[in-house]
Amino acid sequence: GQLTHYATSIHRSQFRVFSYSIILFGKAEGRLLRWDRSGAIYTEIFDWTKNPNTLSEFIWRLNSLTFAQRGYDTTVTSVSKNDKGVGDAQSTLAVYMDVEKIEVEDLRQILVNDDHATDGQPKPYIIWKPIWETKTLFGRSTFGFVCHDVERNKLVYLKDYWRTDFPGIEKEGDIYRDLLEAKVRFIPELGPAGDVLSTPEHSLDVQCTRTQDYVKDGERKRIWCPGTPRVKRYVHYRLVLNTLGQPLSTFGSTRELCQVIRDAMIAHTDAYDKAKILHRDVSAGNILIAPDRSGLLIDWDMSKRVDVTQQRQHSRTGTWQFISTGLLLHPHARSHQISDDIESFYWVLIYIVMKCRHSAIEGQSQDMQRVFDGYRDVDEDGVIRGGDGKLSFL
Repeated sequence: GQLTHYATSIHRSQFRVFSYSIILFGKAEGRLLRWDRSGAIYTEIFDWTKNPNTLSEFIWRLNSLTFAQRGYDTTVTSVSKNDKGVGDAQSTLAVYMDVEKIEVEDLRQILVNDDHATDGQPKPYIIWKPIWETKTLFGRSTFGFVCHDVERNKLVYLKDYWRTDFPGIEKEGDIYRDLLEAKVRFIPELGPAGDVLSTPEHSLDVQCTRTQDYVKDGERKRIWCPGTPRVKRYVHYRLVLNTLGQPLSTFGSTRELCQVIRDAMIAHTDAYDKAKILHRDVSAGNILIAPDRSGLLIDWDMSKRVDVTQQRQHSRTGTWQFISTGLLLHPHARSHQISDDIESFYWVLIYIVMKCRHSAIEGQSQDMQRVFDGYRDVDEDGVIRGGDGKLSFL
């Protein structure tokens, strides 16, 4: 509880690959911990009064490490007012974010590697505060930034997250490239996309989690972890979208809302028919309004090839509030199908209208919570089941 909260705060406020903790408890007991996006590794309990070298040597070794070895993401650095693009970033980001001024010390330069680039050089972008961030420590931990493209002198969108590294799960940038090649309509223009390098100087090693390496199947009974632990390997990933959209909630009229969702459905249909790709995570956050007020369907990292039939992950795919009724009621009964995505578009429309339009209906907030957030129970595999609120609504 409290230890996880502290580690979460560190990873949310700093650009981190991993971090270390020291916990002292009891009269003279302690543990050392290492945190990353897959989980935590901890040592056996030691007595720091009888074995003081354990603690002192750890601190000495930690002090001798480089910033990257201490867990810092060294592809993100501070900037000075004389750096290229900083002045332009201050002015354009301040206008877009509707603030009076952005201080130089609040800006950071972030490097984005492109897996398909021929020169192998990461591209620099200047970021301020994220417009979207995940509040949890473990998992994909997505951060979204409106950032300044230093080379092209324009604002773009940068998505920073930890992708699941499983066989058969493709990188989101590769999915976008296939969609664009198939001439799928109403999707954003793709910029650089690729795994984050361990350091700017190393072009082969990438930032990844290590907790999963310490979960050993079958060697001993896990009295420390009930059930079957499923610790995933994650790889740090960044992707730039050159088309900068607005949230769906900024629609100007109900007509425009419906038109934007229609455009997103066209993108979904094109992807399924032309590229044989199923999105599988249709949500209010994944539909944007483009500068020309058309719709955009984004976030294809959970998508899947139509001809891939085997299950790739144990967990269910999608955003809870918009997952289809059938998948919520019976998560193990069948795989995610195109009909589930179509139903998700329906829930997006209902959700945005109920949330963003004035209504005199009494108890609407309670009804929305029951329909979109309610759940029934957790099965023996730890999978949450729900959908009763949606079923009654229908």
